[in-house]
Amino acid sequence: MFCNLLINAFDFSEIFKTIRSRWYYYVALAVFVILLFSFFFFKKQPRKNNLTKTQKITYVAVLTALATVGNVFDIKVSDEFQISLVATVGFLAGYLLGGGYGFAVCFTGDLIGAIVNPHGPYNPIIGIGTGFWGLIPGIAFYYFKGNDYVKTAISFALGFLLVSAGINVVGFCLMYPTYYTFEILLPTLPLKLAVVAVNCAICMALVSVLPRVIQSTALKRSSNESDKGAEEKSDDNKADDADDVVD
Repeated sequence: MFCNLLINAFDFSEIFKTIRSRWYYYVALAVFVILLFSFFFFKKQPRKNNLTKTQKITYVAVLTALATVGNVFDIKVSDEFQISLVATVGFLAGYLLGGGYGFAVCFTGDLIGAIVNPHGPYNPIIGIGTGFWGLIPGIAFYYFKGNDYVKTAISFALGFLLVSAGINVVGFCLMYPTYYTFEILLPTLPLKLAVVAVNCAICMALVSVLPRVIQSTALKRSSNESDKGAEEKSDDNKADDADDVVD
């Protein structure tokens, strides 16, 4: 069954059938991905949230699972209007872990979602667009100062312009030119804007809570480390006293 899912999702002849006719889109996409990875490889990310490696791994695993669920399931309001919370998961990933991890979480969640619940051949352009929902807030919160609410609003505004109205539209037109054109997709943007607005409202609420949660977690970890250090020091003193008695 799993092999059948992979075959359905990764029909490479279908995925890259437009690569000859519209190769320039793919070249631009490849150049962008290389530049993106180069940026995060050479540019040291500012330290934020004081997360340990174990905590980062845990967050990546949990958020990737949530991104997968978000890609598979939508909240159906009506036949024309379904709300996806992928952008909210991407925001959390970028806010907590930074742009690189945020991009990886959303891209991986989209990839796994395409394998678990394929709707035709996997679209790598849509996968990269989905990654932007984690990349943009990660850059906004790690590399820029300012009000968190303003950065949240800017993150979602850029996300709508770059992802919903940009990369995703191009991705659909490239992969499925028979079924999707710019004339067909552009009228759907108001509904997509409404979905982005819902995700933005959720994240505005989260931004008011997350700093306190992170600070509380950091203080608890610091307290545990202090207690552990005190216990180790006490054990060392007891050992020294025992040595003195023996002597």
